[in-house]
Amino acid sequence: MNSRYMFSISNSVRNSNEMQPCTPELLNAAMDSQQVADTCKEIADKLQQVKEGTLTREAFEAIKAKLKAENLPVVCFHATFTDGHRCNQSAVPSGLSIYDMDHLTCDPREYYFNKVAGREVELGIDYAHVSPSNEGVRLVFEIPQGMTLAEAQQWMASQLGDETYDGCVKDLARCSFVVCRDYVLYYDEEELFAEREVSMPVTNETIVTPVSASLLPPADDLSFEDNFNGIKYPQIVRAMEDILGGVPAQGARNNFIFMMSCYLRYVCNDDPRWIAQVMPRYGEDEQKFVATVRSACNRPQTKTVPDVVTRALDLARKKQQIDEAVEASGIHAPKPPVMPEKLTKFMKLITKNVPTHLKPAVAMGVFPALGAHCKGVKFRYNDNALVEPTFMNILVAEMSSGKSCVNEPISAIMADIKEKDSKNRKLMKEYKEQYDTCPSDQQKPERPKGLCIQWVKSDMTPAAFVQLMADAGGRFLYTRMDEIGLLNQLKTNGKGNNVTEILRLAYDCGDYGQERVGTKSVCEDVQIRWNWNASTTPGKCRKFFGDAMLDGTLSRMSFCTIYTDDDRMPLYGIYDEKFQEQVQQAVAQLNDAKGLVVCRKANALTAAMIEENRQYSALADDDVYRELSYRATLSAFKRGMVLYLLNGQKWCKEIEDFTRWSYHYDMWCKMWIFGEKMRRAMDLDKAVMLPGRRNLMEFLQDSFTLDDLNTVRRAQGMKDDGSAQLRKWLSRGYCTFNPATQQYTKSAQFLEKHQKAA
Repeated sequence: MNSRYMFSISNSVRNSNEMQPCTPELLNAAMDSQQVADTCKEIADKLQQVKEGTLTREAFEAIKAKLKAENLPVVCFHATFTDGHRCNQSAVPSGLSIYDMDHLTCDPREYYFNKVAGREVELGIDYAHVSPSNEGVRLVFEIPQGMTLAEAQQWMASQLGDETYDGCVKDLARCSFVVCRDYVLYYDEEELFAEREVSMPVTNETIVTPVSASLLPPADDLSFEDNFNGIKYPQIVRAMEDILGGVPAQGARNNFIFMMSCYLRYVCNDDPRWIAQVMPRYGEDEQKFVATVRSACNRPQTKTVPDVVTRALDLARKKQQIDEAVEASGIHAPKPPVMPEKLTKFMKLITKNVPTHLKPAVAMGVFPALGAHCKGVKFRYNDNALVEPTFMNILVAEMSSGKSCVNEPISAIMADIKEKDSKNRKLMKEYKEQYDTCPSDQQKPERPKGLCIQWVKSDMTPAAFVQLMADAGGRFLYTRMDEIGLLNQLKTNGKGNNVTEILRLAYDCGDYGQERVGTKSVCEDVQIRWNWNASTTPGKCRKFFGDAMLDGTLSRMSFCTIYTDDDRMPLYGIYDEKFQEQVQQAVAQLNDAKGLVVCRKANALTAAMIEENRQYSALADDDVYRELSYRATLSAFKRGMVLYLLNGQKWCKEIEDFTRWSYHYDMWCKMWIFGEKMRRAMDLDKAVMLPGRRNLMEFLQDSFTLDDLNTVRRAQGMKDDGSAQLRKWLSRGYCTFNPATQQYTKSAQFLEKHQKAA
């Protein structure tokens, strides 16, 4: 076959009927597209999350497939098509072949420069690039004369010394996703678009593709979307399996596959290739499977969507929402959730001078200081309760990990309060001096009114705490401590380590005060408004709160940590006057805020998070997570509202993303630090409350199984292995065992003796 041909391009893999001859202008425009560049970057970012352990490989593959299908143009280097429809029957070979090396264990560029670079002309390579997955290399080369596609790819593998490669690139309709210019490793435009004579044998492998291959799209370059109206196809298939009675047994596979195919036609565009991509084989022979799918697609189809399909979509949507909630929780991830890249203007500013691994600690740690600037500001939570911006943040990290990173940002935020406090402290000092030097026979000077001091030390008596709170006149006090143990300097009535009572009241803005008979004693009744920051190590943190596992103290705290594998000295930016001025300009919006502030979008987000947390808690059956999640969601809501104020009371996606992340980050830290300790405390608490155990036979029917007994044991707070107990019952004649049915039956002797109980 001696003719001159070109290859083809389309703006989307979905538009298989709109292939057109590719020109240099079209290919260059696609590679230089901003959308293509953004998509490649987003895929690379998601791959980095996989490497960091914050995103599963399965989730990455799904996201990657969706991004490629929605945003990347495709090129079919193998052929053009006489009718513009990408299929082997209308393909006209171009004389080019694709060689794919994906899922490399090394960097794709390293593979290319070690094996290919400098040999492009020798190997006939006209174009090479890193694959969209950022894990492979794709070579476009001229097919040696007389070779088929498969033979050409085998030849290239032998030239490069590769034992394995993607051998699925055998049909002429195979297409490739376009990548951005930065991913291109080699590009000889003149040779790639040169008119060439094609001498390639026409075989069943290239033009008349076997049935199984024609049905299935390539594994790497998915030809079809992976979801139907946002519902993933695996979820739809599993839901349909459940409705149809479960996975078929051997002997019933063919009918089951036929039935499933008939229903999947309604969500797969009546395309047998699409159905074959989403449906499992159930152990069926490939050729038989293909024939069954085709047969189902040739059957007359009603216009009305069957009830089975509607029910399956509804069930699949609900299950997917639950799965997404479990995945989003990230509680069992080895590393804390990664902070969003896109931040609000204020968050960008306040975190700009610290390295990436310290940004989460700063982002979480600044909220107590921000909340201290709000006077009389209230938010309406989803339960209609009015709440205030109360924050108590603890930075928990190993020694010498950089816990002081929060100090400079907090100082910049508190600069205006510190300046005002300095003046008031001077007036307070003068008053004390006048009082102490005033003769006893003269009238003592009265304590000045309105001497508000907000940034206070942790070393204060309860009386001083109450007096400072009264002087603040509804403003927040703020304290920063380098060690969590300094909280013990403030003890209720100076007795014992019960400062946690004040902490709980502080979160709720609860009433607190003292009554004294002395004329010089402090007698005040105040609402506690006290925000603070503290830092400590994991061991000290667990020890400090050791007696407060179940009293609600921990759920009111917000936690952050410092995680990094890099042991190099961190490099900080400079906190200059310009930085402080910018921070103070933003903080002024908090000072100006007054009264009730409402944001419906914040409440809508909170409602969604509450439902997600409820679903996750139920699925995980985790009482610790459930108890901690209630106030963690409230704290996240408060953080979102403070950012809303800092953003000029304008809600945006950056605030929503940060609010979600801050919740999951806070919960990850709490579960990491206290999860197991709280779980043991809860188990002990429940065990103490349980009455003496009753006869377990009372809870079982006359005939029962080991699983039935284990269920009863779990309900009674016992371990779920009742095998030893059953052996005792058998040896004492309480029951008998039937090996055929694997069932135990209460003996006549037992029933006679325990008639009423039984």
